[in-house]
Amino acid sequence: MECYAIPPYIRQLTGAIAKCVALIVIIPVAAAFLFSQSVPATLALITSTLIIEYGAAPIGIGLGLHPVFVLFVLTCVALGITIFLFKLFDTLGRNSERIARFLVRSEEKAKQFTFLSKYGMYGLIPCVLTLGLYVCPPLSWALAWRRDNSILLIMGGFIGISVILILITLGLFSVIFH
Repeated sequence: MECYAIPPYIRQLTGAIAKCVALIVIIPVAAAFLFSQSVPATLALITSTLIIEYGAAPIGIGLGLHPVFVLFVLTCVALGITIFLFKLFDTLGRNSERIARFLVRSEEKAKQFTFLSKYGMYGLIPCVLTLGLYVCPPLSWALAWRRDNSILLIMGGFIGISVILILITLGLFSVIFH
């Protein structure tokens, strides 16, 4: 039986998955224990956020979680997803010739459009609202936008729409239950 060395990208992906799990599950559940929030409701909110993104805010409120805690969990999940997707594409870009060629072509095409290369990154804020969280990191990565700014804009858009949904939900609940 032959023994093969573990490819280096497996180690990189394992680290990215560990960070993702820490941000998406471990930190919110630990915070739920710390702040006396329902752990099952927190896990339901995490799952809902993975599926319907910021649309899970009303679910968290409906499950009886504190609004600030709901925003915290939504933010942790979104940040975990965003960082994981960037790391995944970085790893694939370094270890797959086909994906590396795609990245080079995308950068070249993006540079042809002055408006896109100059102002395109700011489109990530409405992109979170319209296309969703899962689209923004690949878009930013493919167009080779600055990572730190991209993450700030993605998270800013996500947190902004989450706050709006939480406020709307609280307003609706106050009308329904009063």
